[in-house]
Amino acid sequence: MSVEGLKAVTAALDKLTNVDVREPTARAISVVQEAAKGNVRVKTGELRGSIYTDVHGTEDHATGICYTNKAYAAYVEFGTGPNGEKEHAGISPNVAVAYRQTGWMIPASAMSEAEALEYGFGIAKDGDLVIGYYTKGQPARPYLYPAAVDHVDEISNEYEQYVRKKVSEL
Repeated sequence: MSVEGLKAVTAALDKLTNVDVREPTARAISVVQEAAKGNVRVKTGELRGSIYTDVHGTEDHATGICYTNKAYAAYVEFGTGPNGEKEHAGISPNVAVAYRQTGWMIPASAMSEAEALEYGFGIAKDGDLVIGYYTKGQPARPYLYPAAVDHVDEISNEYEQYVRKKVSEL
């Protein structure tokens, strides 16, 4: 993502005192965080609750990061297997994703039969005994990328408000 007119804004900011771009960066990345949490479409709150932000840098140059520490988060964002490849609208066009081309089995001990049905998994049985579940993956359910691209105006607004505030202090 890029911000148009950033050089002109930076030149104007050089004339200001007491400027710290970490402040609007923190507010801007919080916009992304809240949107990402709202975009998560999984049943438990575990992924939603693991979306964090970090801002680092100096007064003159700051970077905001929105991330999750869940190992399975990328599978939700990009999808998996043939189903992910077939249904991956909304993912970042800047990420090259390689999808497994065949389905796979999940051990019966991984979940209950009711959970497997809820996820749309097939049930493999030996008589009445469930021996596992089969799947061809899951469609992509992007939450992070749309949180940034769908809120560019709000993110830019955080910087604009900060600059206006600093200019009014002159």
